[in-house]
This record gives sequence, C-alpha cells and structure tokens, in this order.
Amino acid sequence: MKGESGMIEPRKIIIFVFVLVLLFYTCRLLYATRNKNDKAYVFIIMICGLSLSSIATFLDIIAKIINDQAVYNVLRLCFTLGSIFYIIGIILWSGLTKAMIEELEQIASTDPLTGALNRNGLEKKFQELIKKEKSFFLCVCDLDGTKSINDTYGHIEGDKFISNTVNLMVGLVEAKGWVSRTGGDEFIILFEDDKELEIERFLGIIREKVKCFYPQENVGISVGYAHFPEDGQDLELLAKTADMRMYEDKKTK
Repeated sequence: MKGESGMIEPRKIIIFVFVLVLLFYTCRLLYATRNKNDKAYVFIIMICGLSLSSIATFLDIIAKIINDQAVYNVLRLCFTLGSIFYIIGIILWSGLTKAMIEELEQIASTDPLTGALNRNGLEKKFQELIKKEKSFFLCVCDLDGTKSINDTYGHIEGDKFISNTVNLMVGLVEAKGWVSRTGGDEFIILFEDDKELEIERFLGIIREKVKCFYPQENVGISVGYAHFPEDGQDLELLAKTADMRMYEDKKTK
C-alpha cells in the first residue's frame, strides 16, 4: 500500500475478480454452445462486454497509482462500451432463454416419433377446451394390422405406418382439434365440433384413407368417440367411453 493518493481499494479488487469469474463462466457457456451457431453469438457479445469491463475494472484499481489522465479516459471508454455490449448480450440471452423454454415445453408435450401430442400435451389441450365451456368430441383410434406390417416389412415400415396415419389425421383435423399418440398404435383426437354428422364424416375419411396405405395387406383403423359433456366431463371417463365404442367397432370387422 502507498499513501492516501496511491492506495489500492479492496472493493475494486473484489469487483475485478467478480468480473473475471463472470467472464470465465460466459466463456464456458460459449464452449458448451460451440456447435450451435444460432446461440453462440449471444455469448460472444457478452464476452466482448465482459472483456472490456475487466479492463476497465483493472484500470480502476491502478488508476490512482499511475495517475495519468489517459488511463482515466481509457477506463471510461472500456466501461461504457463494456456495459453496452453486456446489456445487449443479456437482452438477447433473455429472448434465447424464452425460446429454449418454449422448445423444452414443446418437447415435453409431443411424441418423438410422430410429432403428435403425447399424454402430457393431450391433458393440457383437454383443459384448454374445458375452459372454453363448449362441447366437443374425444375420439379413440387403434390401428389394425400394425403387427402384420412389422412382421412383413419390418419395424421401420411399421413406424412409418404410424407416422403416416398421424400425418393423415393432423391434415384432416386441421384447426378443429388436436391429435395425440397415447400408445404404440393408439391415438386420441380432440375434435372441436359438436355435430355428430361431422365427426362421423371425419372418421369415415380416416378409415378409407388408412386402408389405402397398404391395400395388399389387411390394415385399417378402429374408432370410437365420446361427446363432452354428455358422455363425461373428465378425460379418463371420456376416453373410457370412447375406448369401449372403439372395441365395438373393432368387433364388427
């Protein structure tokens, strides 16, 4: 330590060390995203800001010792630019974090094979429909002949059969509802319509088109549906009612 004019303040050293630690941590984040160019630029901007800030905090420590106006000028410039870069990086990081959270929520709600809703996603959409206080249909669908496809053409072709069926359903339901995969070749459709003729027409089209996937094989789809709120007011009861009707449909084939 020197005299009063040349004394190094401990708080400035603490700030300098803190900025260095933050810089090191941000470099680690950049390394972790090295294969994701759409995310790495955010950390590069933050690193630029922290690098300038670390220079500024270091100069702030030694400024009184050197006591040169040029040092103070560089200090102010580095601190100003560093703050601007870091704030921009934080703003971009906030948007990136929001997008990542939405992406994780999407992954948690969808089936990895088909992209349809999974059970978790189905329950969320069901609750959304309940809140609208409007009637709708819940349809249970079960593919017929999947085992035959697997045995004849292999499991990859069987998965393709399932995925093609989902794509068909999604294309037909469009904005009127949602498709979910609840098992291997089992599906539940939430159909936001209260006309029974419409749901019968919709399911009839699905039956005909699924048969066309492998006309040389005995494939098809069995369906059953339940109406909210007449057939039940919770997901389990509606699914159970629709499932019973689906098995009745399967017995007729």
